[in-house]
Amino acid sequence: MAYLLGNAYFYEYSFKIKPGVFIPRPETETIIDVACDLFKDKTKPLKILDICTGSGILAIVLAKIFTNSKIIAVDISEKAVNIARENISLHKLENRVNVLRTDIFPDKNENFDFIVSNPPYLTDVEMKNIPDEVKREPFQALYGGISGMDIIKRIIDITPRILKKDGFIIMEISPHQVSYFRNTDIYGLEFFGIFKDLYGFQRVVVLKSGANN
Repeated sequence: MAYLLGNAYFYEYSFKIKPGVFIPRPETETIIDVACDLFKDKTKPLKILDICTGSGILAIVLAKIFTNSKIIAVDISEKAVNIARENISLHKLENRVNVLRTDIFPDKNENFDFIVSNPPYLTDVEMKNIPDEVKREPFQALYGGISGMDIIKRIIDITPRILKKDGFIIMEISPHQVSYFRNTDIYGLEFFGIFKDLYGFQRVVVLKSGANN
């Protein structure tokens, strides 16, 4: 339906949506809620990274909430980057949200107060059982490899190098992947917590930069 209408709502804001770009889900709003709980001062000049931005919803809503923030949003999909730029223009945030077409985030000289991501995390089994309407959405925005962890592991691998001391990464995951994140100290990150979505599923993991960052 969102593709037919050309728009979708997320966190009460309207966004442009086109075929070939992932449709926003209410579960993802948990990322915003967690960020707001972790960073109480909404006027602090935070530097934020949004990995796998899709239509730009997380970056845009965070920019509206954290009024002095600067945000970089990245995605490998040209269609996603184009629609994200349209949405940034729609919400008049061109001076604070910058979208890059890139794979994960290659610039290790950048440092962020926190990172958000809704990466592709569906497994082989989950992909075989998704509803027909979801099958119309872009494969690369859904499929995370056999275990659903391919992109997630790459994000976790780079995070310690681009996260400030006492920074956080807030990431959407499958409830089936929760146990993996309790051992992230091997990556130089500390497990902070798991948060449930509005349906009661464990949906968002939070990791904190380790003592060596």
